[in-house]
Amino acid sequence: MSEDSPIVPDPAIAESILEFIRRELLAPGDSIELQDDLLSGELLDSLGVLQLSTFVEEHFRIRIQPTDFVVENFQNVEVLRGIVDSQNDFLIICVRQS
Repeated sequence: MSEDSPIVPDPAIAESILEFIRRELLAPGDSIELQDDLLSGELLDSLGVLQLSTFVEEHFRIRIQPTDFVVENFQNVEVLRGIVDSQNDFLIICVRQS
């Protein structure tokens, strides 16, 4: 990858998050898509948000800062993918500069 190459969001990130939610957090028969509202649609409660954030941190090896625990950051899977992408972008930039 050249230094000027754009970093494209990885669709596997969103798919991994969706799979975790489907497997661990949804009731049988419930479904979820990328843009579905995780909080106001009552898909996730506060315990579900903690479980999801733990999964995201461990699976993608990132750190969600306490200041990032706001409703907007857990709005839907697309937003969570953006958080993972932005932290991965930061790591790539740091590696490129060293």
